[in-house]
Amino acid sequence: MIKGKITNMKLVVSDLERSLDFYKSVFGLEVGARLDFTGPDVTEVMLDGPDGTRILVLLHSDLMPAPKPIPGYAPLVVQVDDIATAKSGIEKAGYEVAVGPLEFGPVGIVMVADPDGYLIEIVAGDPNAVQGPPAGTKIPHPIPQIHG
Repeated sequence: MIKGKITNMKLVVSDLERSLDFYKSVFGLEVGARLDFTGPDVTEVMLDGPDGTRILVLLHSDLMPAPKPIPGYAPLVVQVDDIATAKSGIEKAGYEVAVGPLEFGPVGIVMVADPDGYLIEIVAGDPNAVQGPPAGTKIPHPIPQIHG
């Protein structure tokens, strides 16, 4: 077993400037570093949170188009204090809430799609407090519209 910690995630994007604008305006992330590689041309922009923690790396290359997002799959989850404030912040930044707000007991959720269609799940409350049904029990998905 490798002993370490996950430090950030990387997304391949089709338009770097458009994606930078989204993550800066919606989540307040700031560019911490930028690497421009040649042979082949690849750019990686590292985005940091308000406390300086590296959170996300956006990768762009004409040789590597952004993949089509999987319907309903949110590769990035953001914890917030208040779901109504998060929803308002998304809208004030000029973007639409894709899903929600929804409530699962003590947890509130909204989702927003970035410019490449990656869903970002925004959660308020303690996700560890959500109790599912007994093992093996199938329940209808609460947001089937995001699954294509």
